Order: sequence, then C-alpha cells, then structure tokens
Amino acid sequence: MSTTTNHTRHNCLQSLFDTLIDISQGYETMIERAEPSVRAYVTDFSQQHDRDIREIERIASEEGFELDRSGTVMGDVHKTAVKLRDLFSDIDNGALQAVADGEENVVKRYDDAIKSLSREDTLHTILTEQRNALRTRIATLPETA
Repeated sequence: MSTTTNHTRHNCLQSLFDTLIDISQGYETMIERAEPSVRAYVTDFSQQHDRDIREIERIASEEGFELDRSGTVMGDVHKTAVKLRDLFSDIDNGALQAVADGEENVVKRYDDAIKSLSREDTLHTILTEQRNALRTRIATLPETA
C-alpha cells in the first residue's frame, strides 16, 4: 500500500473515529438529562458506538496504526447543545430528530471511510457491517413530526 493511500486511509478512519467519540460524549450528557423514553434510544446508540469504537481501534492497532481517542471540539459542542436544550426545553421525543440527524452524519462518515478502503481490507468489512447495523438502528427511531 502506498504512503499516500495509507495516509488517506488513516485520515478517513480518524475522521470516523473522531465522529464516533464526539457523538458518544454528547450522548453521555443526554443520557443523564433525558426523559426515560428518550434515554433508552440514546443508551442503545451510545452502547453500539462504544462497541464499534473498540472494534475499530483493535483492528487498526493489529494493522499497525493507532487512532487518537481524544475526539475533537465537537464533543464539547454536543455536550453544550444537550445542556442548552435541557435548559430551555425537555429532552423528550422531540429530541429524537436531533439524534437521527446526528446518526445520519455518522453514516456519512462511515461511507467516507469505507470508500477509502479496498474491499479486501478487514476494516472495509467491519465498517460496512457497523454502518448497516447503525442504519437499522436509526430506522427503529419513532417518527417525530
């Protein structure tokens, strides 16, 4: 694998990894503050992301590169947004649309990372499975019109 290809692969994986960590940080705050009906959905997403983060990190490490677990400033933005929403309104079923929107962004990051990998790459298979599981979970969210 060329250095450029390896660098692109690492950057796309790190971007996905950062997104998963950032959204998980927001979910930690949301779980503390949400109504029980919302908390159950958010907890499910959070647990899935935690499993996915560990799996991506393990395979990347086995393949010889490390991913940075620090996330980005967006993790703090997500936590602040949850706190502000809680301050001005309840974190109820209406918040599930924001969860769905955030998860669709995660799906896009998965798509970008998958495109950077060859089909023979172990991570290609793992990320495709994780993305498909996430899409299925998003489909379980109640409609919030």
